[in-house]
Amino acid sequence: MGRSWSVDAGLRRFSSTVFHPLGWVLGRVLSPNLLTTCSLLSSVAVGYFFARGRFFLGAWLMFLAGLFDIWDGQVAKLTGRVTTFGSFYDSTADRVADFLYSLGALYYFTVERIFDVAFMVVGYMVLSSLISYVKARAEGLGLSCGVGLLARPLRMLLFGIPLFVFGFTGNLWTFRGALYLVLALGVETLMHRLLVIYRGARDKDAPGQGA
Repeated sequence: MGRSWSVDAGLRRFSSTVFHPLGWVLGRVLSPNLLTTCSLLSSVAVGYFFARGRFFLGAWLMFLAGLFDIWDGQVAKLTGRVTTFGSFYDSTADRVADFLYSLGALYYFTVERIFDVAFMVVGYMVLSSLISYVKARAEGLGLSCGVGLLARPLRMLLFGIPLFVFGFTGNLWTFRGALYLVLALGVETLMHRLLVIYRGARDKDAPGQGA
């Protein structure tokens, strides 16, 4: 049976193809872990500018952080420097970056007393954490669950682009509307993954399937 397509795989394949030449150049001068560190430091700046309400600049830095996150994996593969620690560091940096983006936006909307948006940002934080945790925990148990529409690349796009538009136009509904969509897709993704894990665990535990 052929490999199934997913939003996550499609976006990662597209970005890897588009930015491959730059990744190849960076691999000549920078290590994968250094690129991960650049992504993490850029994420700190993103969180700060989001908290200050400078969403136009923050969104551009979020894009830069995303590029570093693409390049670290590319460089590791191109240069044969894929390591266990590098994979752990990259995954952990992604979780920290998600938290920083969300926390910065949450701080701004709370201070501005735009509580409906702040509440939805909290929901986004919770769903993002659960989606990532469920996948990591399942893979640790030997189960694959890379399903659902709201994988991390799409989450970043639906969070960053509307904030960029909001920062440029001042129209909050661009971000508010995107949050409604993200929360709906987040629930779909979480439920879909839990269902796949349940079925995979049931099959794995069935008589005759064990070692």
